[in-house]
Amino acid sequence: KIILAPNQELIDRLSKGTKRETRLMLRGVDTEMFSPDKRTVSDKIVRLGFVGRLRAEKNVRLLVDLEKKLLENGKTNFKFLIIGEGNEREWLEKNLQNAEFTGFLDGEKLAEGYANMDIFVFPSETETFGNVVQEANAAGVPAIVTNQGGPKFIVRHGETGFIAKNLEDFAKYTLELMDNSEKFAKMKESSREFALSRSWDAVFESVYDAYRKAVET
Repeated sequence: KIILAPNQELIDRLSKGTKRETRLMLRGVDTEMFSPDKRTVSDKIVRLGFVGRLRAEKNVRLLVDLEKKLLENGKTNFKFLIIGEGNEREWLEKNLQNAEFTGFLDGEKLAEGYANMDIFVFPSETETFGNVVQEANAAGVPAIVTNQGGPKFIVRHGETGFIAKNLEDFAKYTLELMDNSEKFAKMKESSREFALSRSWDAVFESVYDAYRKAVET
């Protein structure tokens, strides 16, 4: 009777195709597990983070092109912090000049990894939701995502991160955060505040409402 879908694009498609009422089902994030308090680094290096499978569908090779753009603009005080495994790891290790690869992490180690990031760079164009973006936000990390797929519905452009159309946008927004410490600090605060509004309790209230409606109709 009622369909739940993870982003507005799917809602529109399913509603049109099935003629059924279709509602948004968000995902929550554990804001106690993922928190800025888990940070363990205190140097001045800007860490550009990625969490996910290191595979072609995640568009991870864009990270190499982004590094080149930053270097061309005279930036050297940064490094990539890449969490995850996949068949693109070897290529990335060969082509990124300054990157730390942790492999797969979970639990407290993953939470620490997020907290040690400064900017979350997520070039995937195939996500239906993109919960890693919310986890980064919970750690106080603004995210730069593509304008394809689910993550663009999570990021509040200019407030908790940026939505990029192409490589040039990824570079522009990364440089903007690196060069504007006041805006950077504000976006970190806003990212954490946004994540706090996405508790699992709040998410499931909307799911319960959908079940009530289905029972009543």
